[in-house]
Amino acid sequence: MILKTWERYFIFQTLKTFFLFIFCFYTLFVLIDYTTHLNYFHSSNSSFQWKTVFLYYLFDFVKHIEILIPFAVLISTVKTLTNLNVHNELVALLASGLKLKRLLLPFILLGLFFTFLLYVNTEILLPNALKELKTFSLAKASASNKKSAKPILHLSLEDGSTLIFQDYNSSEQHFTDSYWVRSIDDIYRIKFLYPKAIPEGHFVDHLIRDHEGRLMNRASFDKITLNEMRFNKQTLFDSITSAEEQSFSDLQAKLPAFSEIKSEKQAQLVTNFYYKLAMPWLCLLTVIAPIPFCVRFTRHLPLFMIYAWSIFGLVAFYIVMNSGLILGERQVVLPAIAIFVPFGLVLGIFGLRYLRLK
Repeated sequence: MILKTWERYFIFQTLKTFFLFIFCFYTLFVLIDYTTHLNYFHSSNSSFQWKTVFLYYLFDFVKHIEILIPFAVLISTVKTLTNLNVHNELVALLASGLKLKRLLLPFILLGLFFTFLLYVNTEILLPNALKELKTFSLAKASASNKKSAKPILHLSLEDGSTLIFQDYNSSEQHFTDSYWVRSIDDIYRIKFLYPKAIPEGHFVDHLIRDHEGRLMNRASFDKITLNEMRFNKQTLFDSITSAEEQSFSDLQAKLPAFSEIKSEKQAQLVTNFYYKLAMPWLCLLTVIAPIPFCVRFTRHLPLFMIYAWSIFGLVAFYIVMNSGLILGERQVVLPAIAIFVPFGLVLGIFGLRYLRLK
């Protein structure tokens, strides 16, 4: 498909503003964040210090793409359309016989392209980026000798016992500060637990309850193999990985039937799946929503109000969708209602306004 001159011009102007916004906004964010974490980066003895900084902010950029891209699409669309309107370029093209919706087609195609890009990010880039950022966070906590408050996690093992643990280090693949509860009278306290084919514990205390009901340290080991411990890899992955960190296909494979959401964990999976399914379409919505206001032919186009209401509306939409995400995860309302009702309502309102354009 060969693009016409005016189509290339529209796309170029939109992408120019898009990349300028992304570069300026994220550069400013990096400068502020880097000064905040200056002690952490410069306390590291790694010989690849600047490489570490670069990788950290690269992964962090991938994490925030789902917010940055819709904002950039919104600003670039409003900027390009209002400039075309103010300089009467739209009027000239309409006078040549082109219809308004035909003129808006390049913006729609850009919105669809960035929607596809967000799906690729959700499926491929984001899970890996979140995993690497978790590794950075663990290294940061270790370097600063600080332990942040974390919830205690538990995992039911195939042998019928229970593993209670503080954290799982994905880079070194071991549990930290864990307790293997074989029964109420038989407990292993393990500093580092490696869930291999035959699990291995480092710095282990074996606690046994005596006849008086007290847990006594029967034996201590610097290193021990736990032959009777059995791990299920899928259950382990589900326990150490939150729904937000999983790819679109991973969540889809674990979806229960619509009427079989019986636990909060299942509700979290379903709600996050619907959220990841809906939110990339925000790129198309940020193109469609401001168009009717940007192409109004009037003597004084209210540029400030268009920008202000567009940005305010997008921020408000994010707040509503994140509220729906929380309500769905907590089973206050059905996940489908929590995600698709507000999204569909907003898309329906602005979609109808766009379809009425002539």
